[in-house]
Amino acid sequence: MGNSHNGIKRIAAMLCITAVTAFAGIAQAHDGGWDDGGCGKQQHRHMGKLFGKLGLTDAQKAQAKAIFQGNRDVVKPIVANLRTERKNLEALLHADSIDEAAIRAETAKIAGIQADLNINKAKVGAQFRAILTPDQLAKLKTLHQKHSEATDK
Repeated sequence: MGNSHNGIKRIAAMLCITAVTAFAGIAQAHDGGWDDGGCGKQQHRHMGKLFGKLGLTDAQKAQAKAIFQGNRDVVKPIVANLRTERKNLEALLHADSIDEAAIRAETAKIAGIQADLNINKAKVGAQFRAILTPDQLAKLKTLHQKHSEATDK
């Protein structure tokens, strides 16, 4: 049982690493900043752990923070739109009558918003990776690979 618990801990840690690197900007848009409490502080802790594992310098930490905070204003309206469209879809799914065309249209809207978020995620990820040294980049890729392997099991 202890071995199973360690596996869960390892998967949870890798999920946190991936979430931090991939969705830091989205989370910050939702939370309103780095130090507002709640999830913002938890996100900040996970970011600190990742920075430590990668061995970021103070200058790199400041650059990364600027990248993620700068992305907040870009992502905030996209996330708000996604929430609205998901609520609209939920209403359609729980309506007294099924409107298949409306459900398909709403699902397509949500897919488009998700695509916008994924493109933003790729851009922010590229900006973050650009501040890393080759060794740090290799470490980050290893962390992502371990996470990928852990979630495939």
